Amino acid sequence: MGRIVGIDLGTTNSVVGVMERNGPVVVPNGLGDRLTPSVVGFAKSGEILIGKKARRAAVMNVGRTVFSIKRQMGTNYRVDVGGKEYTPQEISSMILQKLKQDTEDFFGEEVTDAVITVPAYFTDAQRQATKDAGEIAGFTVRRIIDEPTSAAMAYGLDKNKDQIILVFDLGGGTFDVSVIEIISSVFRVLAIQGDTKLGGDDFDKRIIEHLLAEFKDEHGIDLSEDPVAMSRLREAAEEAKIELSEIRETPITIEAIAMGDKGPITLETSLGRTKFESLIEDLVRKTVQPIKAAIEDSGVDQSKIDTVLLVGGSTRIPLVQRVVKEALNVQPSRDISPEEVVCLGAAIQTMVLAPIEGELEGTLAAPYGKEKPVIIHMTPFSLGVGLQSDQFAPIIDRNSTYPTEAKDIFTTTRDFQETISFPIYEGDETSASENTFLDLLRIEGITPAPRGVPRIEVTFRLNPDRILEVHGEDLATGVEKAITVASTGSRLSESEKMRMVKESRERVARELREKIRSNINEEADDVINRAEELIGSLNDHPRSADLKAGVSSLRRSVTAGDSTQIEEGIFDLMRVVNELESSAS
Repeated sequence: MGRIVGIDLGTTNSVVGVMERNGPVVVPNGLGDRLTPSVVGFAKSGEILIGKKARRAAVMNVGRTVFSIKRQMGTNYRVDVGGKEYTPQEISSMILQKLKQDTEDFFGEEVTDAVITVPAYFTDAQRQATKDAGEIAGFTVRRIIDEPTSAAMAYGLDKNKDQIILVFDLGGGTFDVSVIEIISSVFRVLAIQGDTKLGGDDFDKRIIEHLLAEFKDEHGIDLSEDPVAMSRLREAAEEAKIELSEIRETPITIEAIAMGDKGPITLETSLGRTKFESLIEDLVRKTVQPIKAAIEDSGVDQSKIDTVLLVGGSTRIPLVQRVVKEALNVQPSRDISPEEVVCLGAAIQTMVLAPIEGELEGTLAAPYGKEKPVIIHMTPFSLGVGLQSDQFAPIIDRNSTYPTEAKDIFTTTRDFQETISFPIYEGDETSASENTFLDLLRIEGITPAPRGVPRIEVTFRLNPDRILEVHGEDLATGVEKAITVASTGSRLSESEKMRMVKESRERVARELREKIRSNINEEADDVINRAEELIGSLNDHPRSADLKAGVSSLRRSVTAGDSTQIEEGIFDLMRVVNELESSAS
């Protein structure tokens, strides 16, 4: 087995971490950056751009760049690029594949396994979609772990004390709040609340709306219908949001954003922190109710919360920090980078799955003594089946720890019924239809009998990744049916998944061939330049003709694109260059 990594697959940025002997560390990407933008671009040339490269090209690649795909995980949303549709799983897999390749390049060894984090408030379908994305990217996904719990592990690694933590996780696209109890090396999740449609993207949108209105008032032009202008506004809004966490006012200038009667028009304005906070205050205050609900669900008195841990880039915003402090009367902790803390916790989880050789004798084990960390998870939603009259029958109750298993007995509603279907829902409303429909368990061939006589046992199992497995059995005949639940609209069939895996591998192979070709061409250029410099200094030396012939031959091989001939040409030319340089010295 190769190296195992922890990955925070974020809405705005993604991060990779590994567990080293002295603790968890972030792995830089191919550009040397610690954060990789979760952006995928499809160039018209056919090249797939990922990360900073995709973000930089977005303005020139309008309609072919995908942002914030995490918000669409677990849905039937599709991205249409040039007539080809991509699922959220495919787009996410491209980001994960890039992280995998960069990590392999950094360590010079294969990366096979991963722990991937998700918002605690992600549904069963969203978690399954994330796992599918990891597998399409070429990972064996060892665990799907909640982001707040992961952050708590990173924070508690070196604290060596029992405590109760409230994790406030506000990222680019999602919001979670979790109450977690740490006793020795055991991390017990007491409560989870959140909103999977609230985050920094919404703050950016408010800035964009403000800039659109301001520009229209001044120039009478509506930029919202111009895709290129909107792309440039998106970039400017995000940059302004980030800068306003550090300074009181920031200038915003976008040259030639529109064409007026007298020529190009430049958007030139400024945005102050006070105005920015007025634009987003209602969104930020939407986080207070989930905070209160999580504390109530946990059964913990608010005064007993020892630490409030801020997670996610959006928690750098001063207004967010003030609202959290007001709500809890506790100064939030920012001991660890809010963008990196989740990934570091995921890296710690890899230690549990694949312990580092000799760890118990090293410094790594010191924070936990001789015990590895243990996480006791809980599910924020009830899981059950829909019955007659739109009734919802929970089988696994909300706030249950997992992995877990629960079962119930049901019967038929019609005489001599031979087939029975159980719609599976996730939620806490008494009416089944008001909850989230996940899947359908259908059992055929049950005992024909008067209604109410057959006994059908339905078993729900939540695995360690909080992915639901459902099993139904006719206790009279032993006829049974089992499914791994995923939302019908977002589920990938095995054939779809295998196609995506195949395309992913082919893409990696193409990129590797292109990288090798690029490297060998660069090497050939270096050798040619060295030979030409030597030719210039040799004047009428008898071997100058050999050098010139070697340069010409190598140039022809580069033009032809034959890697074998290029390698042979480099070797032959370098041999002559080395001989002449040695004789000259």
